[in-house]
Amino acid sequence: MSTVFEALKRRAPWLILASAVIGAATFAILSMMAPRYLSEAELAIVAQGSANAFADTRSPSASPDLVTTRMDKEAINTHVKAMQSPELLEQIAAKLHLKDRPEFNSELGPVDTLGRILRLVGIGGPKSGESERDRVMSAFRSRLQVYSAKESRFIGVRVTSIDPQLAADIANGLAENYRASIAEQGVVEVDDQQDVLRGKISKLTPEVAAAETEVDRYRGEIDGFRGGAQNTGLNEQQMSELTGELTKAKAARGEADARAKSAREMMKLGSADALPDVQKSPLIQNLVQQRVRIERQISEQSATLLPGHPRMRQLNADLAGLKLQLKGEVAKIVDSLDKEARVAQGREDSIEKSLADIKARVVTNAPEEAKLRQLEANAKAKRTELDNLQARLESNRKKLDTRAQPVEAQIISKAQPDSVPIFPKKVQLSALMVFASLMFGTAWTVAKTLFHSARGGGTIAARSRPDPSSLRAEPVLTAQPRPVAQSQPKPKVELEPQAKVQPQPQPQSQPMSPSPVREEMEAPPLPMPPQATVVIEKDMTALARRLKGARSTDNGHRTILTGETASIDASAEALELAKAIATDGQYVLVVDWSPTGEGFAGSAALDTSKGFNDLLRGEALFDEIIQRLPGSTVHAIASGKAFDNADHDIDPDQLNLILDALDEAYDQIIVAGRHDEARNLFETIEGRFDTGILVADPPRVPPILVDASGIFLGFEVSDIDVIRFERKLTVTEPANQHVAAHSIEPRMPIARQA
Repeated sequence: MSTVFEALKRRAPWLILASAVIGAATFAILSMMAPRYLSEAELAIVAQGSANAFADTRSPSASPDLVTTRMDKEAINTHVKAMQSPELLEQIAAKLHLKDRPEFNSELGPVDTLGRILRLVGIGGPKSGESERDRVMSAFRSRLQVYSAKESRFIGVRVTSIDPQLAADIANGLAENYRASIAEQGVVEVDDQQDVLRGKISKLTPEVAAAETEVDRYRGEIDGFRGGAQNTGLNEQQMSELTGELTKAKAARGEADARAKSAREMMKLGSADALPDVQKSPLIQNLVQQRVRIERQISEQSATLLPGHPRMRQLNADLAGLKLQLKGEVAKIVDSLDKEARVAQGREDSIEKSLADIKARVVTNAPEEAKLRQLEANAKAKRTELDNLQARLESNRKKLDTRAQPVEAQIISKAQPDSVPIFPKKVQLSALMVFASLMFGTAWTVAKTLFHSARGGGTIAARSRPDPSSLRAEPVLTAQPRPVAQSQPKPKVELEPQAKVQPQPQPQSQPMSPSPVREEMEAPPLPMPPQATVVIEKDMTALARRLKGARSTDNGHRTILTGETASIDASAEALELAKAIATDGQYVLVVDWSPTGEGFAGSAALDTSKGFNDLLRGEALFDEIIQRLPGSTVHAIASGKAFDNADHDIDPDQLNLILDALDEAYDQIIVAGRHDEARNLFETIEGRFDTGILVADPPRVPPILVDASGIFLGFEVSDIDVIRFERKLTVTEPANQHVAAHSIEPRMPIARQA
């Protein structure tokens, strides 16, 4: 960039001078051009006649002379194109004598100084073989613009000319002529329509009469007369009436059967006198009264007379005669109920027989009825067509009587001569040319300098970047020197998980710089960064507080957590640490790192169908793999499906891209995995972590050998927090774990490995 700025500083005077010259030349050229003025007339499409091709609906409430329609954009665009028709333009050109003006007829000479200069060099003259009409129409169309405003029925007519009055006259003349042509065209079309309608009506009238006569004649032949308020056939009317009567007869017969059956049953039981029909009989009521009176007399005389007394015998004989008479009358009433039931049954049978006869007659006459309906439909269609033609003929007759036609186009505003030219804008265009030439010269200078520097003709200073961590592999004796890996900044991507997104960039890590012995002998030694210090923690709360305090205010904090040895599973500590950090409202994400797919996601009740490995392969998205840890606010990503060959399938650039994206979305990212897999990850992304945590078993005795300060997973690191988290010793811990903790082969010191 310093080279680019030096080149711009060196060429700035020439760039400014060239831009000024171009601006002055532009101003001079524009000054030699004749000014052009703009005039505009506006029309509105408000209504249209029934004979117009664009009419689609008729308003029932409108008068016969007016038709209200919805003008769609296709209809408006049709009007726009019609206003630019050659016939209409030729009328305006002839009326205003445009062929006599040099502006429209280039054969008459140029209109300004620039035109004369161009004529001297052979540019701008009339084309060979071009007719006068073609020259005028070509110039006319180049100065005419007809447009329709969006979402409206307005049409604008713009005309530019060196004469402001001529521009206004052309715009107004075009609008007036188009409006008059529409009105005249409507009247001519109505005249033509009337002739066509009269011919159709004269031809259709005898056809309608013949069709209706044929219907009446055939109806008489098949006895298919109609009547009633709804003009239905006699058979249909009789069927309807008989159906109603049959329903009533069935109801009456059912009621009579029920009464007769009930009367017979009550007569057998000896309680027939309780029947409603029996109680309604005046004779029975009189006999009942006499019986009651005799029974009362018997009761009174029995107190003083013996049963064998003549008076008592007479009263008992009278009572027996009354009872016999009552029984006979009740039997007569029951018999009458049976007769009513039989009469109702007979009436029902008679109605059903009549209805069956009518149905048979209808079925027999079905072909004749079908033919009659066909004749009626034909006659009705012809009658409807005749009525419509007569209605249209009458409507058009009224229009012709008044010689009035609904106008489709109305002039909203007429064009007025403008006093300010729209072209050329000398000052504005000259300033624009100065700015454009200055920008072009600047871009050309920058591109040329960069191209020259890329080919070795200059140097470009590299942009510095922050140094949050550095990583150097332990020295290994090899036959060929390993090249020093170049550092790459963490790419930025857009991530929208269910967590807070922080757009600030993540601090960048330093590159791996393996330094074999032969390379150190041939090249000067590189300055060593300050080594990190190993911190020992035993309390999870204190560890969570340390990570929260180490996080930058504008960056996510990235932590790698694994066991100190391959036999230690640190997944429980990773989940516990994430929950402890999330208690203060921070957004925490736990990543189950396991290229083999054997992580802790299953034991943590997470969905293992998709995970981080699927994201690396491009088979999943962020919102498909991020899930909530059960019982907490912590988000987690399972390992997912295993890689077939983890050493070759994992792309370091893509892995860095994904981790940087998660840094922008979460406050704390904890990547947990087994010892060997975590070491491979640490080496693959060149140590781009802010904190490294090794989970160790509680020491039974002081450790024989501890990693030197600044060593993490076998690598020398700097500017990264290295924490050794020691588990607490429990009473129930088996003794064999103590033996296993001290049976692991200790790591050799760095000097001894070298």
